[in-house]
Amino acid sequence: MAMEYKTSHKAYAAWNYRQEIEDLNRASEQGWQLVRGGCFFSRFVKNPDVRYRYQMDWRKVEDMGRYIETFREQGWEYVSSTFNGWHFFRKFYDPALKEEDYEIFTDRESLQAMTRRWSRVVMAISAALLAVALIIFIQEIRTPNIPRLFETLILLTACAFLMRGGLLMRSPDTIRRGDNTLLHAFLLFLVVGWTGTMALLILRPDFSIHQYTAELSEPYEDNRFAEFEVYYPDSYYLDLKIDADAPFAFSIVNEAGEAVYSVTGTDIDEENIRIRLKRGKYWFSSSCGAGFELEAYLN
Repeated sequence: MAMEYKTSHKAYAAWNYRQEIEDLNRASEQGWQLVRGGCFFSRFVKNPDVRYRYQMDWRKVEDMGRYIETFREQGWEYVSSTFNGWHFFRKFYDPALKEEDYEIFTDRESLQAMTRRWSRVVMAISAALLAVALIIFIQEIRTPNIPRLFETLILLTACAFLMRGGLLMRSPDTIRRGDNTLLHAFLLFLVVGWTGTMALLILRPDFSIHQYTAELSEPYEDNRFAEFEVYYPDSYYLDLKIDADAPFAFSIVNEAGEAVYSVTGTDIDEENIRIRLKRGKYWFSSSCGAGFELEAYLN
């Protein structure tokens, strides 16, 4: 008879691992036994003839064989491990045993040692995210734009979420049922936030122009080139370098022919010129009467 399997895609906050244990125990009572535990999915096999009680441990293991044997000597069967260091164990359910007999940690200090290990790691990750958010925020102050603002908000939200988890992990006895909903909302926020931010970055004009002419046969006016399209209103930044033998007029013009930025000179070298652009098509435009070299980069 073929074995029946199913996959669960439940996700759990690490500080609410007791909820995951409770769900595994309930699944076992219903005849579904864990084959492989995972961060975003778990694999079960149908076997109503047995019933287990599950436990989880989190740690970096150097000698996996010895680690598993240590738990086996205490009556725990090893099931599987996740890539991020969670290990699943189980023991046959005996209604004659007390609930404390199914605790994988035999004393309070062992449990606190496990939760402190996880808390230290997540606090370190939070500090790293906060540092990156601060760097991006400083850049946002200097050259503000919408994608960078979104990046800062996403990183700060992730930092706050993880720091909260690190603090909650120090009180591991409580099952926080609402936290799984919060976790799913947070993961959705990350996916939507980063996808939206990447889309905004991709849609930004990002190109450079380099023109060099030793001399001109005749002057020209309003020579439009380098057409680009702006898909959303924001602050955009221009690096501009002009070296000309006569006054050189450079502009950015919109579809109506209006100059949204213009400058005239023979020796110009500026970076991060902030230009507020609305949605629509634009062109670079130049007017000159002698030889010149032009370098322009817009992003």
